[in-house]
Amino acid sequence: MGLFDLFRKSEWRKLQSFPSGVQHDIAYLVALDSLVKAAVANAMQNLFVRQGESNHVSAVFERACREPLFAREVHLAVLSTGIGKEFSQIPWAFLPSFRAVGVLGIMAMCEFRNAEELTVQNDIKHSGYSADPDEARTQILVMQANEAGVDDFSEVRSFDQRVFRDFWVELRQVVFSDLQRNARSEPPGLSAVNKERFDKLSDTRKKFLLMLAESLANKKPQNTKAQDSPSVTPKPVPAPFNLEQNQREHPFKYVPYTKLIKVMDSLSAGIARFYRQMRIDEYELRRLIGAKKGLSEPLLADIIALDADTTAYCIVVVSVLQREPDFTGCGVWKKLTETLEKRNMMRVSLAVAAMTSGMVGSGASGGDSDVKNNASLALNLINKIRGAARKYISSGGDELSRVGVLLGGTVIFKHVINHPRYGSDLGTFVSDSFASLDPILDGIKGGELLTWKEQEQLKV
Repeated sequence: MGLFDLFRKSEWRKLQSFPSGVQHDIAYLVALDSLVKAAVANAMQNLFVRQGESNHVSAVFERACREPLFAREVHLAVLSTGIGKEFSQIPWAFLPSFRAVGVLGIMAMCEFRNAEELTVQNDIKHSGYSADPDEARTQILVMQANEAGVDDFSEVRSFDQRVFRDFWVELRQVVFSDLQRNARSEPPGLSAVNKERFDKLSDTRKKFLLMLAESLANKKPQNTKAQDSPSVTPKPVPAPFNLEQNQREHPFKYVPYTKLIKVMDSLSAGIARFYRQMRIDEYELRRLIGAKKGLSEPLLADIIALDADTTAYCIVVVSVLQREPDFTGCGVWKKLTETLEKRNMMRVSLAVAAMTSGMVGSGASGGDSDVKNNASLALNLINKIRGAARKYISSGGDELSRVGVLLGGTVIFKHVINHPRYGSDLGTFVSDSFASLDPILDGIKGGELLTWKEQEQLKV
């Protein structure tokens, strides 16, 4: 027996030293992690059968179903749509049922996205995929079409309607419903089957499960009532939620999201006009962004429109965040983000294809180490856009360098801001844009405030 085998055995023994309830919870998580992988693998194998039955063999997925890269992205995308879902059919002893998907997400992110590192953002919400099932499905389709070099998106839509939509719905049903019954029917606790699964995990994921086990061991079992122990002081009952007071204190969580989208659209149009007025000729632009090939007018127009929309979105979000620190994550912010991404999904695909081909910079300029992987580069770009506002607020230095942080999710503007001739003008324009929004946002804040149910009736 080698040293590595001894190490693995010692990790297993550490788990066996925890209370039986903790052992059961960890065993269920190990089982679910393995069962999700198997469910995704089986679904991918069956996808070709679906195509044959529908007489619609698509170039988008002709080879993808056999590629580990695509399977892992489906795995991440599915888990991303389960944030907050409860695995309530499993008798957890210590782990809250709604935390199970988050734990599985950390293990998947550690394995597939972050090179087995525990010190980085491993929360599944940082996978790059939407929590909305339909949007996540669309992201998967677009990314794979990009990877396969499919330009005709009518083919993608047709494949989605005939094959992929049903595949996706059934896979989510298996992952979030059926697998609970499968896991519960297995031998309980740290069985021989789960030991075999545990042994196959990386050292990093084993370490994570041990850390989780230690954390759970310090909690009270979920089936123990506070009144059973006289030493436990009952928690005070929180005051009833007061909608009117909350609206007064946090108005930007209730402003009609359509009004902010109109502000964003108007600002985007102004940004695009300002860029055209800068009149950067093609040679200088290619030199500035490191483009290896010529830029067609339609492609350049699409990327400038994407950059203008991205910049406008970031300016609006920063302006609101400075007034409402909890804005990101609320329903209004989600609607703004969803609108930006849905409108620009095709443009993101074009920009990524151009970046990897050298027509607009290169894959390396996008900050992704795997320049051949269009899907990863696109997700990286989306994540940069989503996080740019927070980074701007927390960044230091002079205003021009901070604007550079704000433009981190753009394709061309992030290079223009560093140009000795054009950067100062662009920085001044962005700073002036912040000032111009002050009276507009004050007016919106003082207008009608809507509940989320009312917001859902609005149309852009």
